[in-house]
Amino acid sequence: MRLNSAVLVFLGMLLLPGLGAVHANPRSAERSPLPMTIGFQANTDWLLLVARDLQLFEQAGLRPTFVKFVAGPPMIAAAREQSIDVASIGSVPFLSGLTQGVDWVVVGINPENAYGEGLVARKDSGIETVADLAGKRIGFCRGSTAHFGLMMALRQLGIRRDQVQLFDMTPAEQLSALASNKIDAAMVWEPWMQKMVHEANGRLIVTEGGMGIYASVSVYAARSEWLRDNREAAVRFLRALLMASDVMQKSPEIGIKALAQEMSIKEEWAEAIYENSPPPDLSLWVDPRYRYSLVKGAEFHRRLGYLVTFLLEEEVIAEEVDVRNILDVSVISEALKAQEAGR
Repeated sequence: MRLNSAVLVFLGMLLLPGLGAVHANPRSAERSPLPMTIGFQANTDWLLLVARDLQLFEQAGLRPTFVKFVAGPPMIAAAREQSIDVASIGSVPFLSGLTQGVDWVVVGINPENAYGEGLVARKDSGIETVADLAGKRIGFCRGSTAHFGLMMALRQLGIRRDQVQLFDMTPAEQLSALASNKIDAAMVWEPWMQKMVHEANGRLIVTEGGMGIYASVSVYAARSEWLRDNREAAVRFLRALLMASDVMQKSPEIGIKALAQEMSIKEEWAEAIYENSPPPDLSLWVDPRYRYSLVKGAEFHRRLGYLVTFLLEEEVIAEEVDVRNILDVSVISEALKAQEAGR
């Protein structure tokens, strides 16, 4: 359930007029709203959820349609069929989509999730650190960033694959298996980390960020053909996210409540997720020094190349991916200029 209408009206009266003065193009209200279909999943996409619930996409001059997916593969299929324009999708399915005929590019990232993905172990498993994983039963989801994180963690400690028992499971299956003592640990993302800690006798051992592993990030991917023909809509999409960022900076509880409702979890769990994986700072996307910069050749661009190599080695994808032109920093650059012009 989303924020109720009374709350939306109240928040709109308090927040939106000021935000509109800051962010919206003065002529946007005079033009017809642009249609846009957005695919998303129930993940920690703070800005999209806030922008949706507070109708910031509409204020930015869009007429959005939201399509919710349960996983990456059906979102890839929808993009290939051109039934969605922009997808909020994990970096691994984004790369997989490129091998399945989807021509899309990254126009943004959400969120910085290295501290929202990690290793959870049963309290009675004897696992105190990653070094204790040898001989243990570990659940993971093949082809996910958690798959990459687990393999990198084992490699860091010199633990060979044949020294552990690996079980390919969905996060829901991992939760059940951990609770019933069928596995000792799981490498997983939020909100499943919270669920394992609170519902399956689990304890967080370490996050991927705590191990220096920074592959866990989702992206906003736009179909290249749609972006070419609808650039203004893409800019307005990011302007709405900039407005949502301002809301979250002033009142993070709005995003926390929205996430709790979207994921059907307790608000205190959502608050814990927020502490570890807050929304990104969109202004940093244009800074080549930023860990997740959209600038070509920066760290994030190189990391996507490493991820492709890993997916090939693990036979998750069957062919090489050309990553040279998969990032487009120009859309956020234009949105930031529009924001500055409106100040």
